[in-house]
Amino acid sequence: MADGNAYFADPGRIQAGVRQVDRISSLAQEMVRDFVSAVNLTRDWPGTDDEFARETLPQEKSERTSVTDTGEAIADAVFQVANGTTTNLRNILGTQSGVLDAIHDSANGPGRH
Repeated sequence: MADGNAYFADPGRIQAGVRQVDRISSLAQEMVRDFVSAVNLTRDWPGTDDEFARETLPQEKSERTSVTDTGEAIADAVFQVANGTTTNLRNILGTQSGVLDAIHDSANGPGRH
């Protein structure tokens, strides 16, 4: 949070949050894989080459693809949130390190060690 010229970040909590978001992403990917596996078991239920199959299969395939694509997009979006947060965390840690170095250098003053 910003307070005047101050900024506070808790890297440990941010990293814990990233781990949680990573886990959510993994679970979303598992859900998509499970969905695809389960639906593939029913893919031939309408038949394969009769009139009912020719009527039903294109719509079923379209719906299956749409659901799979949506699930993969959600999983990827969650993964990208984790990546972005990790990048921000690196920036925070770099800023904190730079500030601490500047404080240390300032405390020593010119010519002081």
